[in-house]
Amino acid sequence: MSLPSDQDNTGRDLGAEELALLEQCIHSGTLTSTKGSFTKILEERFAATLGVKKAHACSSGTAAVHIAVAAIDPNPGDEIVTTSITDMGALTPILYQGAIPVFADVDRFTLNLTAATIEPCLSERTKAIIVTHLFGNACEMGEIMELAHSRNIPVIEDCAQAFLARWRGQYVGTFGAVGCFSMQQGKHMTTGEGGMVTSNDEALARRMFLLINKAWGYGDANPDHYFLALNYRVSEL
Repeated sequence: MSLPSDQDNTGRDLGAEELALLEQCIHSGTLTSTKGSFTKILEERFAATLGVKKAHACSSGTAAVHIAVAAIDPNPGDEIVTTSITDMGALTPILYQGAIPVFADVDRFTLNLTAATIEPCLSERTKAIIVTHLFGNACEMGEIMELAHSRNIPVIEDCAQAFLARWRGQYVGTFGAVGCFSMQQGKHMTTGEGGMVTSNDEALARRMFLLINKAWGYGDANPDHYFLALNYRVSEL
C-alpha cells in the first residue's frame, strides 16, 4: 500500500472526478468560499461524518490550531500544555497568541500525551490542553477529558495525522472543545492545502468562523469587524 505523499501523486487517485468538479467550480464564476457552495458542502459533510454540530474550513492545519487557540483567547503569559513531538505548526499558534507552551511527557509506546503526563504540568495559569493524535494513534481521551473537566480546562485536539481515527468507537476531534484537522497533500484527505476546525460548542464555533473571516459578521443584519482577526479562508477550488 502506498501512503499519501506531499512530494508527488503517490497514494492518491485524483483524476477525472476532481477535474470535472474543478471545471464546474470555475464555470460557476464564484471562487470565494464566502459566496460559493463547494466549501459549505464540504463543511456540512465533514461535520456529519464526525457527528459534530459545526465544521469550518480554513487554509491549513496550522491555521486550524491558531484559530482554536485564538478562540480559547489566552491572556499573555497563560500556559498551554502540549507535546513537543508534533509539527511546528501546532506550536507557533501558541506563541503567536502570547501564551507559553508547556511540554508534557509522552507515553513511551504511543508517543502520545496521557492524563498522567499532563497532570504534573497543570497550573493556575493553564488556559488549555492541546493533544496530538500522533501517527494515526488516538490518545486515551477518557482519562484526559476527565482530568480536563475536573480542572475546567478546555481541550484542543490536533487531528492532523488522525482523520477518522477513533478512541473507543468515538472519532477523534469530537471529545474536546475543538478538533483541528489538516488537508495538506500528505494527509488522509486533501485539498492541496487546507484545514478544518470542528466543535459542538455553538458560541466557540461562531468565534472560530469569525476568526477565519477577519471577524467580519457574514450573514448578520448589520455586519462589522467585531475584533482583530486574520483571513484564513479557503477558495472554492
